[in-house]
Amino acid sequence: MIIKNREELESCGDREGRRLALDIIEAGLTAADPYANVQKLIRREGDRLLIGGAPDKDVSGYGDEAIDLSQIDNIYVIGASKAVQRQAQALENILGERLTAGAINVKHGEGCHLRRILVTEAAHPVPDENSMAGARRIVEIVKSAGKRDLIFTLFSDGASSLFVLPAPGLTLEDVRQIFFLGIRYGSQRLIHQAMLYASAVKYGRLATMLHPARSVNLIMQVGLFPRWHGKLPEAGSWVPSWPPGVQTMDEVVPELEQRPWWDKLPFRVRAVMERRDSAYDVPDRARWSQMRASYWQPIDLYQMVAGAKAKADALGLNGVILSSRLAALSSSAASVLSQIAYECHTFQRPFTPPVALITGGHLDVPVAGATGVGGRNQEFTLLWARELGQGLIASKRVVVAAVDSDGTDGPGVQHHAAPGMPPDVVCMAGGLADGYTLELAAERGVDVDNELANHNSSVALAQLNGAIYTGNTGMALGDLRVAVVR
Repeated sequence: MIIKNREELESCGDREGRRLALDIIEAGLTAADPYANVQKLIRREGDRLLIGGAPDKDVSGYGDEAIDLSQIDNIYVIGASKAVQRQAQALENILGERLTAGAINVKHGEGCHLRRILVTEAAHPVPDENSMAGARRIVEIVKSAGKRDLIFTLFSDGASSLFVLPAPGLTLEDVRQIFFLGIRYGSQRLIHQAMLYASAVKYGRLATMLHPARSVNLIMQVGLFPRWHGKLPEAGSWVPSWPPGVQTMDEVVPELEQRPWWDKLPFRVRAVMERRDSAYDVPDRARWSQMRASYWQPIDLYQMVAGAKAKADALGLNGVILSSRLAALSSSAASVLSQIAYECHTFQRPFTPPVALITGGHLDVPVAGATGVGGRNQEFTLLWARELGQGLIASKRVVVAAVDSDGTDGPGVQHHAAPGMPPDVVCMAGGLADGYTLELAAERGVDVDNELANHNSSVALAQLNGAIYTGNTGMALGDLRVAVVR
């Protein structure tokens, strides 16, 4: 069971509707389990390691691989993300005694579940000293590998803060300030744009270190990575093992100088870009011609939303995927999706109830100077609670649930002490609300409007039997949301 507190969540309100919504969320997360999907992609037959049998997972387009292990001296596993440990567990079991060593970075609180691979717990969403220490261990392994060695790399969402080495002359605090700005402005793009020239390991830099070893790169993100079709891609990526993009500092920096956050960047980071220092640009793509590397995406968000739809259909609901990759502010998404639910509920259009409206993607919440503890899916859910209690779609026949697939929705308690939070819960995965939630809030003295204004959704939902807790799920595929209209 992925959702750990179902008994509490189903103990009040529309119990049947809550059960349906949670069943759908659970099924979606299960369908995208990294452990099971890596084992489907990779198998060992004696001295042969077989990778493939799934053309839709082949990012680089080089085709299935059959690696003769008798020609391989050492096998290493490296990586960093909120989803890396489940993939690493699968590789440990597949490779067995042939696995030489490895190092991965995971989020604080996840713990170590591996036998042969070193696990470093680091910070997310803002890096800490462990993010750097773990990154150094990974770089040491990469630089020690020779041409008869094989390296598996496992990188996905979360690696931006869990795997950090500042570029020469910059400090960890410089990098941390970039991440704080990203949170303040509710923009991951800000982080990627600034870190393009502030990292010693991202944006193709680690990729160039993999030579002369052979590498098999397992990658995961909210959407599908662009397929290469056997040719080197033109665009770079935040994924540390991805090939470098084209060097464009002279073109990109003038655009960044127009951003509202430019003057708030650490002065050392601005100085690098202002002087157009080519030493901080991404690596020259010509170096990639020597590389022996393949790329696979064993898990994607489409498996997750498809799994949710299949469960909804099996439960007798009309499962409808409205959007696999919805990108919006939580407030905007809640407003639009609740209006669609209203049409279904009131006029039986565009979908006739019983229906489950499913969305994936990634929401954002600009928090400015707010001191509350919450997350984008919890805020999305609490906004629905208000709508279902007294808004346009006031109804006792609608239940909404939303989670971050990695199990950690928002910064959690990394930066703020949160009165009212259960002491044994580090971070919530998401939220659950129905037409009774606002009534419960009145009974328990929870001011939903005030909590929303302070972005304090975790505390509010914890007091309203509406905070979904999973712990780390081992995946990082963005959000999964469902509105059940009965």
